[in-house]
Amino acid sequence: MILARRHVTLLLNALHETGKHRITVKHPCGDVGELLRVRLADPFESTVRFTQSLSEYVDTRGVIQREYGPDAHDDLPDDSAYVRSLVASGVLDISNRDEVTEFVHRHGYRDLEAGHPPVIAGIDANIMPWDMGSVLGIDHVTGGTDDADRSPTNGYALATGVKEELDWHYNQYQTASLVNAFGEEFERVDNQPAGNNREGFLGLYEFRRLMADRNVDLVDCETGDENIVEAYRAFASESRKDVVLFSNDFGFIDLASDAAVPAQHVDFPRTLPRKTTASWDDIADLVYYLTIRFGVLKLPGATLYGVWNGKDGRHWQHEELVVEPRSPKVEAALQRDQKIVDAFDN
Repeated sequence: MILARRHVTLLLNALHETGKHRITVKHPCGDVGELLRVRLADPFESTVRFTQSLSEYVDTRGVIQREYGPDAHDDLPDDSAYVRSLVASGVLDISNRDEVTEFVHRHGYRDLEAGHPPVIAGIDANIMPWDMGSVLGIDHVTGGTDDADRSPTNGYALATGVKEELDWHYNQYQTASLVNAFGEEFERVDNQPAGNNREGFLGLYEFRRLMADRNVDLVDCETGDENIVEAYRAFASESRKDVVLFSNDFGFIDLASDAAVPAQHVDFPRTLPRKTTASWDDIADLVYYLTIRFGVLKLPGATLYGVWNGKDGRHWQHEELVVEPRSPKVEAALQRDQKIVDAFDN
């Protein structure tokens, strides 16, 4: 059964309806084990409890490397990618929220009717996969408005060099070693993006989504921080638009500052709380991001595949997972609700 990201709440509904209110999110490999637990309660404030701290997760990856080798180790996201999945979903926030908010208020919310130049946002490759428009509150469609009904930005400036840095095409051909390490579920990931390359695909399709759905200026440049920053500087000087940049790379921020292009560093948490609260929508997004990044995850009564034999560009574009129910009750509830949603969509 294929389930789009926007419909993952149907799976949560099916689990809740069949009495599974406490949801464990596990990797199929027992050595990796449980990542977190969700208590499905209030639609806006359900509890997410982290089973492993970040340091414990780092140790877990080390165990996998010693016991099963580099292929299995590299297929698991590192602690940084794990945290970014939590932030992209809205379950955790960035660490420097106040700094980002101040930066956006200082440079954004332009009064175009008064003749102010529009401001457009550029996003570096290292944060492109993680829905930064929503996370940072800078999107001109969903980012809200101030008291004067002005949006935080007026669009995006997307660098072709960033797209090339995300355009990875290494697929998984070491399936046998993954099956040996993680279990039979990983027989299905053959000839699909492996490890960090799944993160690259998330970024590539986020780039394409912005190109299709948002106001975008394309900034032509080569790869590399210096080339990208210089292209943004030239674009800002030659157009009637101001550019603001966002990155997790201090070197990129320094280059932008030297070029007099306003830039803001984005900090991610370095530790996990014992627990937090999140909406069902946030939890659904978290399930999506984690399943893509880990490749395969298990929830009570269902196994989820972020990559599988036959996944192609259409599945990536529509942000789809494969869900294999292991519980007949969960399967029946999910099929019923999916029919209703499909009828509404059609």
